[in-house]
Amino acid sequence: MAMFCVLLCALPAWAEDFASLEIDGGKSELHKNIRAHLDLDDIPCNTTEARLRSRLRGSDDNISKALRALGYYHGSWVLRREHARIKPKLISNNPITTAVKKIGNGKSAKTKAQAEACWLLTLELAPGPQTLIKQLDVRIIGPGAGDPLFSKYLSKLPIAINDPVQHELYEETKKTINQRARSAGYLDGKFVENRLEVDTDRHSAAIILVFDSGTAYTFGEIDFGPSLLKTSFLERYLPFKPGDAFEPNKIVQLQNNLISSNYFSSVNIDQQTPDPESRSVDLSITSTDKPKYETTAGIGASTDTGPRVSYGLRNRRVNDDGHTYQVASQYSPVLSNLSFQYTLPGAKPLTDKIQLATGVERKKTDTSDSTSYRAEVAQISLQNHNWIQTLSLKFLRENYDIAETSNTSTLLMPGIGWSRSEANDRRYPSRGWRINTAVRGALKGLVSDVSLAQAELDAKLIFPLWGGRIISRGGLGVTALDDFSELPASLRYFAGGDNSVRGYGYETLGPEDAAGEVVGGSHRLTGSVEYDHRVWGDFALATFYDAGNAFDTSDFTFYESAGFGLRWLSPIGPVRVDFAFPLKDGGFHFHLSMGPDL
Repeated sequence: MAMFCVLLCALPAWAEDFASLEIDGGKSELHKNIRAHLDLDDIPCNTTEARLRSRLRGSDDNISKALRALGYYHGSWVLRREHARIKPKLISNNPITTAVKKIGNGKSAKTKAQAEACWLLTLELAPGPQTLIKQLDVRIIGPGAGDPLFSKYLSKLPIAINDPVQHELYEETKKTINQRARSAGYLDGKFVENRLEVDTDRHSAAIILVFDSGTAYTFGEIDFGPSLLKTSFLERYLPFKPGDAFEPNKIVQLQNNLISSNYFSSVNIDQQTPDPESRSVDLSITSTDKPKYETTAGIGASTDTGPRVSYGLRNRRVNDDGHTYQVASQYSPVLSNLSFQYTLPGAKPLTDKIQLATGVERKKTDTSDSTSYRAEVAQISLQNHNWIQTLSLKFLRENYDIAETSNTSTLLMPGIGWSRSEANDRRYPSRGWRINTAVRGALKGLVSDVSLAQAELDAKLIFPLWGGRIISRGGLGVTALDDFSELPASLRYFAGGDNSVRGYGYETLGPEDAAGEVVGGSHRLTGSVEYDHRVWGDFALATFYDAGNAFDTSDFTFYESAGFGLRWLSPIGPVRVDFAFPLKDGGFHFHLSMGPDL
């Protein structure tokens, strides 16, 4: 029985063979259209002659339609059928079959298949002259005649004088004009003339398409229905105003805006019957509110901060103006914090807002120990080319111990920053980039203990290579200040860690004092190049090179590392495991981190 199974599994699998059609004469484009009209690809080889004749009934009409569709009105043809020997198609080329020489009556499986015959259909075709377009009149009349939506299309029609007649392109032209009319609110638009006239004797054709746009409709009243939020606030999500030209795609955009607001679990928008008198279309919106409160809890780990737990509470509907607040907390051996943030939506609430925030943070690394208290107001807005701008004013009071020095600093810092990111896939981008930049400063005597100016630029670039990805990143920070000792730990620069120079501990690199203790620097420069390649399912292997350090103007030591790692695209995001080897100091360092690539 086992031997029978082995032999059965070892037999080559041959595809079921079907009748073949050979066409002699005419262009390949014509052959393709004839095959599509005949639709004979599924006739098995063992089909009887009677059934084959039945399948071929009507083939002359189909061939004629295929010819006429491409402008051939004087074609002639002969369709023949015969049996012919064919070579079967091998589905699975199992190497075990080389050991199986004989089966059944002594013939090999391959020989048995080759002995079968199949139907061969031959079409001898003389398509004749192709009819060309000699007259072309495509026009828009009515109020929409000058609309760029139409004129742009008419300037690049898929049909032109002296082109071969193609019925498909004729129908496509009509369909496109209709679609453009509907998309711009010309709901009553129609063709007053639509003719394709063919002179078979002269082998010429005339196409006349005259479309009367009618008057464009506008958006009418928008009824948001019962809601816990003010109508005046919900109207900020409108991508149009009542009275604007009616565009159906903006209804979809409105629905997406309301869902993205995070106030609703579902949104349905009903388009009312267009009013022919007011030439407007009313909308009726039905929505389901999300719960007022939302809580989140999580656990995680990284070699930078160790194991961590987090908890958050959000009130997504403080009042009917859409205000929200959020309480967030995190605890880990290295970094713990508690924060409160109150958000006021702006004129464009999806992208513009004002945030009021306060919080406390405790950070304890191998090089510093600090507790900071902050209060901040920030205005966030979307600028040109999808850049997000953040204007802020931050109050910071920080108690910190670095090396043998303890100090307290107070700062009031205005700042501005810009950020933008693009990716073809947020989960595992093969192409994308991110840029974050910020400038902040403080003036001694104006609440602040020290005058300073600080600028930062961080960038990341991902692009495909050799079936995998190159992931490159770079970071630069520059500080100008009066007294470095007054600079709190949170504003000093350090290097080393999962997202800096791997192979070294978290924030263990930087300028040192006379006792050899790392005290941080005024500037930083780091970079990395990494290649990863998916090897199985959601797993990828990676290799990388990191370099950089924190430094002062007069002292810069360059640290480098290289290594390899494993990537797992887990349901909660990418997980990275790395083994990094410092090129200067020897040994190796293990790194575990989580989070998106961009």
